Parts: sequence; C-alpha cells; structure tokens
Amino acid sequence: MTRAEWTNLEPVIPISYGSTEIVETGKWGYQKPEDVTFTAPCQEACPAGNPIARFLYQATQKRYEDALLSLLRENPFPGTCGRVCFHPCEGDCNRSHFDEPVSVNALERYVFDVTSRLSPRLDPIDHPNPQPVAVVGGGPCGLSAAYFLTLLGHRVTLFEATKDLGGMMRWGIPDYRLPKGVLRKEITRILALGIEVQRGVRVGKEISFRELENFKAVFLSPGAGLSRSLSLGEAKIHGIWKGLDFLQQIHSGDKVRLGKEIVVLGGGNTALDAARTARRFGSRVVVIYRRTKAEMPAFEEEIQGAEEEGIGFEFLLQPVKMELVGRRRIRLTFQRMKLGRRDQTGRRRAIPVEGSFVTREADGVVVAVGEDIDGSWIPPDLMEKGAIGVDAYLRTNRMPFFAGGDAVDQPRTVVTAIAAGKRGALSIDLYLRGLSPETVFPRIAVGRKGALSLEAYRVGIETGRFPERGEVVLHDRLHSLFFQLSKRIAPRRRRGEDALRGFREVRLGLSRKEAEVSAQRCLSCGTCNYCLNCYFFCPEGVIALDPVGEMKRVDLVHCKGCGTCAQSCPRSAIRMRENV
Repeated sequence: MTRAEWTNLEPVIPISYGSTEIVETGKWGYQKPEDVTFTAPCQEACPAGNPIARFLYQATQKRYEDALLSLLRENPFPGTCGRVCFHPCEGDCNRSHFDEPVSVNALERYVFDVTSRLSPRLDPIDHPNPQPVAVVGGGPCGLSAAYFLTLLGHRVTLFEATKDLGGMMRWGIPDYRLPKGVLRKEITRILALGIEVQRGVRVGKEISFRELENFKAVFLSPGAGLSRSLSLGEAKIHGIWKGLDFLQQIHSGDKVRLGKEIVVLGGGNTALDAARTARRFGSRVVVIYRRTKAEMPAFEEEIQGAEEEGIGFEFLLQPVKMELVGRRRIRLTFQRMKLGRRDQTGRRRAIPVEGSFVTREADGVVVAVGEDIDGSWIPPDLMEKGAIGVDAYLRTNRMPFFAGGDAVDQPRTVVTAIAAGKRGALSIDLYLRGLSPETVFPRIAVGRKGALSLEAYRVGIETGRFPERGEVVLHDRLHSLFFQLSKRIAPRRRRGEDALRGFREVRLGLSRKEAEVSAQRCLSCGTCNYCLNCYFFCPEGVIALDPVGEMKRVDLVHCKGCGTCAQSCPRSAIRMRENV
C-alpha cells in the first residue's frame, strides 16, 4: 500500500452502539488525572502576589468586575500599580520564551479603568476577637497594612502627619505618571472599609510614642521623606532645591520660579521625576550622575521617557562645589569619575579621577541623591543603620511594634511598599492570634520569592489547614504547539511636544480591542482556563466541562488513566497520580 493510499483511508474508530456503563473500565488503570493549580512565574515575581493568570482569564471573558475583585483581594492599588509599577512580572513571563511577554501592567490598569465607577464588595474575615491596631504613616505601605488588617477583622486607626494620604504616591509621583484622581479613588475605597484616620497627627508632637502602646499592635511605616544633602552649602543658595521638596511644592500648587536652565543631580526615579517636571515648565534640563547610564537606579522606562522629552544626560561627574555667580546664576564644579569594582548593591563604584574637574552653570539646581527617614521620634533601640530594624516578618525588637516600607531596609518602590503592608498585616494578625509566622508564611508564600497570598491565608484561618504552596510552572513544562505566536501590544504614549503640554498622563493605556487581544495572549500557566483540550482529546469521553460555570468533572469509574488529558493540557494544569 502506497503512502497516498494510506493517507486517503478513513480512520478506523472503535465504537460501541450500546451502553458501557456496566463495564467499569476505570478499575484497570493504575493512575488517575488530577486537576492542579500551580503558580505562574509572573505571579511569583509580583511582590504583591497578584493572581495574574486568574485576573487575565477573567478579562478574556470580559468579566472585568470579577477581575478587579481578584486583584483587590491581594492588592489595594491596582490602578496605581497599573501605572507606576516596574512590572517584574513581565520579565518572568513564560510567553517571552515563545515570542514576547504579555502586557500585564497595562492590563491591570485597564481593569481598574473600566471598573473605576464600580464599588465591589470586599468581605472582611469574621474575626472572633478583633483588636485595636495602630498604623503610623499613610503612604502605600501604611495604607496597605490598614487595608489588610481591616480585611482580617481588626479595628484600625491610621495616623498621618500631613493633610492628605498617599505618601510618595501623593507628593512624589507627578500627575503625568499617576493622576491624583486615580489615587483618590483607590484611597476612598480603602477608607470605605471603616478605617479611622487622624490627619495632621505627628508621633512625637501631637501624640507621644508611648501613647501608641495603648494599641494591641502597632505598624510603623513613616516612609523616607527627607532628601539627602550634598553638604556643599547648597541650603544657603537661592535656587537650589532638594528633590522631594521640589516635587512637593509643585504638587501642593505652590508657585515655583524656574529659570531657563536646570541641572538635576542624581540618577534615581526622584531625579527623573524632578527633571521631567521641570521640563514641563519650559526649562532646558540636564541630569548629571556620578556613574554611567547602566548604573542608574531609575526605571528604564523613566529614563527612556526623559530622553524622548529632550532631557540631556551627563555621566561620571561628582559635584564638589556650588557657588552663586551674580544674583541668580549658580556655578557647579564637578570632579570627573571613573568606574571601579562593584559595591554591595552590585553597581560599579565611582572613583575620582585625580586632578580632573569641569564646571557647569545653571539657573536652578535640584539635588536628588537619595532619601532618609526622620528617626527623631523613633526610640533609638528600634533603629539600625539609619532604618528601623526588623526581621523577615517585619517584627521589631520591641513587641508589639512592627515596621515596613521605606523606613526599613528594603527596595524603595511603590509595589514593594504595598507588599510590606500586606506582610506586616498578616504578621500582626498571627501575633494577635498567638500563631507563628515561621510556620504559616512558608505555606502561603507564592513560589520561592516571598510574596504572600491573602486568599491562602484566609483558607488556612477558616479551615485550620493552610494549603500547600503552589509549584512554579516554567516554560519547559508548557506545550507550545498549542499556542499561536503573536506580538505584544504596548500601551500608547504621548510623545514629543504633546507630552510636554502640562501634566496630562503620558501613558494612555490600551484600547478595548487592544486589551481583549492582550489578555488572550496570556498562557494561563499552571491554571485551567477551560480551553477544552482535555475534553476533545479524551479517547474515552469521560470528561465533562462547563466553561461558563468554570467546572470540570472526570468520570473516574470509567477513566482508564491513559494520561492523554495531561499530555494535551497546554498549561500543565492536569497531573496523573497513582492509585492508592
């Protein structure tokens, strides 16, 4: 028989015209299929532990309110994070091994934007013995801690030193990155849970530190609101601002006179926020940094945005002198630097080039070389190397005090502050219940990187059994033959002169069609998304699926345990287990 003759044959399919229910063929098999939910690497990479595969699956079904609820159960700031997060999830996206990563960050923003008028119901745990807990500081970490403590059933009082909540999100991030209307909506939702807020109350002035001991637990999250000084006498020269002070003046609506030429010293996000803000006032701006572009701690996206907006950069220059020239002109003297060995941060050290100096002149200077915390009101025994000392569970050496956010030794980003608030809330709840985080946290951690799942915690508290931590599904366990290649859809942006017209948002997000296509690009790694592969490939017809109701049933009595369903699952959400 020739190959052509063989190919043209109709397939032979074994078929029975009678009922086979009396023949319990499932008794022959030594293994059975089992539905599993593993952890996608994007979720593991998210400091807040966002359930990325789940909310994106819900987005593909256009169930945007469900998607929002999925996010809010793990992160109170999806609208904010969808705009300012550095999205490490996309760097670990399995899709990047096939073509390009999913636009997770833009989709998080889209879900918030299309549901911003909704008020989804969040039900706190019915705590048998709720306790009064104080949170000091209303930035992203403090608001997150207050949010999760309230969801865990406690009575929270939040102390904030300024008139507005939000911390760096309110005073440090410009509107072109995070519109204040978005932030207000998210804070309003948090406070609607019933959190008591005392604004304009500074610990050490309006309230003493000792008075905090009246609470059963205290979470300290004062942030790092003091800009570092270069100690070059800049405080005495008019026209020199500290980075955070400059941004706060702008965001408070105060009038700031900027000259035609502005120099910004520093390489972090605060420096670039200040530079891009000054550019919107019509100034020519140059950012000067003592290392090279490769060592800049600012997000790559912010550096790229600054370059597109016409901001100049000069590298390997360290300021050593500042002086006034005439009435308003400022002369800066820089020493040239070169790069040496790497320091503890992994960046190469900046080493002075002996005898090599240059000068620059400007009408104004913004010094944005880092931030410190105001520890004047914090007892010395709680401080450690300029920060509040905590262990892995954010406990200080004086219980019942916990601490997190920029005031402790951790990366200073919005999403890591939010994650610290969640971690602190769970630690406090365990402390008040008399349970140990050392035994609980490993069970509710998302993968290996330490983000915590509130959903897993709630299950453990309500049932008395904490679930097993989900294994991380890497790309080599996916069946790529079932996936079609497609291009990533990046969010639209204002560019050039259009971006510099005021403080309108630069990133414009995704359109409805773009969001639908982007969500469908998610591989749903380790999570069933009812693709029906197992249903169609099962040779025995023992699988019943209801994608609408998100239910799957396997008739194990008649399942032979061939494993075809597991082999045909594109996303490794079925495994075979031996019969016991």
